[in-house]
Amino acid sequence: MAVWLQYLIAFAALVVLAPLVAWLAHRFGSRAKGGLMLASMLLGLGAVMDPPSKHAIEAAEPMKGSPENDEPPLDE
Repeated sequence: MAVWLQYLIAFAALVVLAPLVAWLAHRFGSRAKGGLMLASMLLGLGAVMDPPSKHAIEAAEPMKGSPENDEPPLDE
């Protein structure tokens, strides 16, 4: 068998199988999305898969009514 014919057969198989694989991946991927997130959180990869919107330091809000200079809080 000629080498060009082998490449032609491989390319034809790729053209036929690529949409089938993409359709199966889309079908089973939409089902497994919730399970993937649950598994990643159980394995400690939750922050990698779904990072928080703010850093922990930025998200911490200062306590209102408690100034940092140890004075009693002002009644507003």
